Amino acid sequence: MRRAPAPLIHAFVLFWTLCALVFAVPASAQPPRVWIDRDRIAYDDTVTLTMEVDLQSTAGMPSLVDLTRDFRIVDQRLEQDMALVNGQIALKIRMQLVLAPTREGTIEIPSLWVGRDATAPLRVTVLPPRNPRVVDEPPPVAATEGRPIFIEAKVDTITPYVQQSVGFTLRLYYQSGMLVDGRLDQHQPAGASLQKIGDDLQMTVPVGGRDYDVVERRYLLIPERSGTLTVPGANFIGRGMGLFDGSRHDLNIFGAPLTLQVRPIPATASQPWLPLRGLRMRYVETPQSLQVGKSVPVTVEVVAEGATAAQLPTLMVQAGNDAQVFAEPPQVDDRFQQDRPQATVVRRFSILPTRDGTLRIVAPRIVWWDTQAGIARIASLPDLTLRVAPGAAGTAAGQDTGDTGTTATASDDARGWRDWIPDGHWGWAGLALGLLWLGALVLGWRLWALRTKPAPVVALAPPGSDPQRLMRALARNDLAAIVQALCAAPAPVAADLDAIRARLADPAQRAAVDALQRARWGDGDNTATLAALRKAFASGPRWRTPAARAEPVLLPPLYPER
Repeated sequence: MRRAPAPLIHAFVLFWTLCALVFAVPASAQPPRVWIDRDRIAYDDTVTLTMEVDLQSTAGMPSLVDLTRDFRIVDQRLEQDMALVNGQIALKIRMQLVLAPTREGTIEIPSLWVGRDATAPLRVTVLPPRNPRVVDEPPPVAATEGRPIFIEAKVDTITPYVQQSVGFTLRLYYQSGMLVDGRLDQHQPAGASLQKIGDDLQMTVPVGGRDYDVVERRYLLIPERSGTLTVPGANFIGRGMGLFDGSRHDLNIFGAPLTLQVRPIPATASQPWLPLRGLRMRYVETPQSLQVGKSVPVTVEVVAEGATAAQLPTLMVQAGNDAQVFAEPPQVDDRFQQDRPQATVVRRFSILPTRDGTLRIVAPRIVWWDTQAGIARIASLPDLTLRVAPGAAGTAAGQDTGDTGTTATASDDARGWRDWIPDGHWGWAGLALGLLWLGALVLGWRLWALRTKPAPVVALAPPGSDPQRLMRALARNDLAAIVQALCAAPAPVAADLDAIRARLADPAQRAAVDALQRARWGDGDNTATLAALRKAFASGPRWRTPAARAEPVLLPPLYPER
């Protein structure tokens, strides 16, 4: 039998798919939605406009001609979601446009027509340009002298705020084939914490017409107080090889120090303090339809530039009393992007409606400080308002069947217990004697344990620990660093937080460690957890140390001492 060619089969499948899209009756058609991330920007800033179009109720794409009168489209991104809802294909397109204003004043974003539907107009207030930026990058290290080896240090800003995460990049340049071995050291600055991020990177780059091998090391620098901050220059100690005679010689190379001017926390800043270069939020997944008794997913993504995931607040959505919200642990991705830290947090929520009608899902909202513009901003997503259909009859029947099965199981369990009840006086007497014998065994074991159990002795941190390490971790709000500092505090070191909790004598410190565990698994408030940790460990951890005791003498000595 001759088979049809593959292109013909693909065309046949595509034809019937298009027919299904065109002639399908829309199950939950929604009008197009449009929103902006903020309504006040500077002339040299941008605003992000997001439009969501449901192709079940609207044919075609929106016209963007009216936007170009007062804005320039700097960037655009198009996302497409396809799902099967009630046997029909639901296709939704989400478009994001990055707009730069062409004039100052109040600009109205006109209604955008999509087929026969139009979006609501929006207003944006464009302020004058921001003050000329302070030069926030250090001058590059000159490499025109043809040096065979040198050190370069760079930060992503030299005018950070207190507690702002600053990317610090250290690079060692050396000509290929001249380095034998060595060690690159970077000392801690006074008034700031410096933490190494990730592993060293190796690459080859051209400098001044020559190829250099480069070792790159990245750090996270967090200033702790305002004023002048000096980061000492790095030092490389090793051995090199002559490029012509092959002789070996010692190397001791120093890098230039960096000076930063740390700005204080503004008086108008909100708490908790969250300084960032940028913050983006978006819905990764939203429900198409709702029904009582059936959970649907809602996924939110946050991308923060200039921070780690531990510094971001906990992502949550609210649904009131009409639905239950079950939050999954967040998925975190910390990386360095353009020599600065960038954190991406994705969290999925399961929404379970409990009654029919209209359900409003309140989106998360994050207040942050724009370190570039010097103003407070609010990042938020539009709330979701959805219609909830009544539960199916099969669901209720299934619940009744489940209850009946539970009753039957309980009856079987009761019958099984009655078979164990003794009959007659002798049976009851034997049962009583057995219980008395078991009670005597338990009482004897408890008395022996109380006699041999050592009295707890509360001790301060052991001499070998570094109490400042925990204080530094608490100061920079880094949950991962706090866990590492706590596990390294006792001697010997603890394997995990469960071992730390077992050694702590202070109930408040144990409660703070429990809160830290919940925050790490996404079941707690990071801000409240950090406050509890600072209060509980203000004077250092208090350990429970077992008192030394002699082994009990079970038998008298064979040869008594004289």
